[in-house]
Amino acid sequence: MSMTERSISSASAPGATSEAPPTQRPLGGFSEEWVLKRARQQYTDGQARMDIEPGRTALLVIDMIDEFVKPNWSPYWVPDATRQVPTIRRVVDAFHDAELPVIFLAYEVGVQGRNFPITETLVPIGEDVATYATSILQEVAIFDDLAPQDRDLVVLKHCYSGFHGTELDLVVRGLDISTLVISGTMTNFCCGATAREAFWHGYKVVFGSDINSTDDPQLHDAELQTLRRGYARIMNSDEIIDALVR
Repeated sequence: MSMTERSISSASAPGATSEAPPTQRPLGGFSEEWVLKRARQQYTDGQARMDIEPGRTALLVIDMIDEFVKPNWSPYWVPDATRQVPTIRRVVDAFHDAELPVIFLAYEVGVQGRNFPITETLVPIGEDVATYATSILQEVAIFDDLAPQDRDLVVLKHCYSGFHGTELDLVVRGLDISTLVISGTMTNFCCGATAREAFWHGYKVVFGSDINSTDDPQLHDAELQTLRRGYARIMNSDEIIDALVR
């Protein structure tokens, strides 16, 4: 049900306070209470009009690599990413069964590090990069339990976004894809950045609530709320798989 429909039904309920939906409210009539309440409703309950389109949907699996997923391996380990591997595996298998593309995105630092934005070493999350510069992110090491099949595609990326400086947009357009399902790690960095750029490139975006992870549950939830209101349809893995089956 849309916000407008909810407003109408609420206004018609016995004892409800009559409040005009936004399309009927005159300019100049929006109180602070009204705009903040509406924003909160959209952050928590909003639903983008974006669906998994039959035959034109692809799955992105972002940075499920040893550096982030292999337990205890690096300072960038995301424990929730490890716990989500079986769930992501189910979604990957569902895309395979539906004969829809699965595209793995993976960090790679090459050409003596010149393809890696210098700014990423200047922010707190990049403080450990220099210490392990010759040991991590040098080769693509997708976690074994999610190893791509021959039919899958792998796109190397060099910063948070899967689109910036990569062939991803060309690949997706070449596949005639309209909708991208986002999974991987980290929710509020690479996955969120890729979801935003997908939106800016004109793709419909479905963001998996239980197939994206980060190192702080509160920030995972906060990122979901931002994406829900302005960038993507938020669905869990069961909903995504059910949509593929239908």
